[in-house]
Amino acid sequence: MTVLTKLFQMPRPRATGRRIIRTAALTAGAVVVFGGCHLLDVTNPDVVPTSVLTTAASLPTIRAGAIGDFDLAYVGSGASGSSGTVEGQVLASGMMSDELINTETFPDRVQADARQTDPASGTFLTVFQNLSRARGSTEGAAAKFRALSDTTLNSGLSEMLSLAGFAYTMFGENYCSGVPISNLDPSGKVIYGVPLTTVQILDTALNRFTQALNAASALTSASANAQFTNLANIGIARVNLDLGNLATAATAAATVPDGFVYQLAFDKNTTRENNGVFAGMRLYKRYGVADVEGGVGIPWRTSPDPRTPFFQSPAGNKGLDGVTPQFDQLRYAERDAQVPLASAVEMRMIQAENALITNADTTGFMTFLNGPRTAMPAYIQAGTPSLPTVDQPIANMTALAPPANGAAAITMLFSERAHWLWLTAHRLNDLRRLVRPLGTRGGYGLAASSIWPTGAYFKNGLTYGGDYNYPVPQAEQNNPNFTQCLDRLP
Repeated sequence: MTVLTKLFQMPRPRATGRRIIRTAALTAGAVVVFGGCHLLDVTNPDVVPTSVLTTAASLPTIRAGAIGDFDLAYVGSGASGSSGTVEGQVLASGMMSDELINTETFPDRVQADARQTDPASGTFLTVFQNLSRARGSTEGAAAKFRALSDTTLNSGLSEMLSLAGFAYTMFGENYCSGVPISNLDPSGKVIYGVPLTTVQILDTALNRFTQALNAASALTSASANAQFTNLANIGIARVNLDLGNLATAATAAATVPDGFVYQLAFDKNTTRENNGVFAGMRLYKRYGVADVEGGVGIPWRTSPDPRTPFFQSPAGNKGLDGVTPQFDQLRYAERDAQVPLASAVEMRMIQAENALITNADTTGFMTFLNGPRTAMPAYIQAGTPSLPTVDQPIANMTALAPPANGAAAITMLFSERAHWLWLTAHRLNDLRRLVRPLGTRGGYGLAASSIWPTGAYFKNGLTYGGDYNYPVPQAEQNNPNFTQCLDRLP
């Protein structure tokens, strides 16, 4: 059976009591919080009967279920799987890039950390299935909002379309070219998808974000209109960056005000609602904070930064393998720690890149890079007891000498992106962009050996492989339209 057939035959996750917290700056320094209470507590712990999901009253249930599926795909959980570890795109991106290292013995994860992914991996089949489910759930929820709701009053349509857009974006950023997108018809029959190129996947993401923007524009509530317009524009900016449309990306980014962040909230209620990054590292010690991985990665530990807090406790703590030193992240310090999906800080980084590359504007480049440093976004420090809970500015960087788009400036730009966007499923795609051929979807054409962990892997006698992304799982070969990835290029 295909991945899609299998995931829809699996028991459907209950609509949980996850909270969804979204903050938006109304003015500089003014932040409001929406949706701080439980969305839903369903009586039946396993299944919400489809017969009750046919009226407008069912929309909160549908929305909660779709967000729960998206949370699991993006961040993972502390539920079933390998001793409680279910990874999402954040851990997958961090492991194949230079953010995280493997600190246990499970072969699938060791191979992924060493850039030798196996299409037959059961672990990463689950990761792929969860992202597929999230894509299907959010698109299905969007269809329900269209059918059952007054979309000038209810923001659910725009929100679901944006989340669907982010699911497609992560397929484009973290997977090979050739991901098939299958669907179910009304009778439950699988409509097998054909392999889509990365550009086709990203174009689909852009379509969803554009629809989300249109839906947000129709909202009569000024606050909801602004909230979901910002979320959609962040998606539009991110996808255009991935497509190499830098100026267009910067135009969308400029519309998002400083301070805006859309966060996904997690809960201590059940293990499925736990923050999966916290569970995989702090509880089960399968992942650790890397440091100059493969001789070229960022020195996360040897050059500490308040945006990327970590610790080792007790001193000398080891990972699950009993050998590798265990350094844990502190950005998500509890089971219920929130995780940003989309933020204004990312938009300032896109504007900085546009100033640098498109306009050769050194002054603008530094202004955009230093902007977020003036007042540390509060969510960066959420749940980090080693740091104050108030804004903690970081000293501005010193401007670089011309040329504005020289190697040092590019290194500075991607270092800033790495630190601001740490553990949010961005780093793998950034490394891919750096080594993609110059002129190809915004590629910089740098040597892979200078960017990606290479050479001798630090354990099991392995050598780093040459993977730049995750493959479509072997199980998808049951789809008659699919054979293998179209390519594994960056």
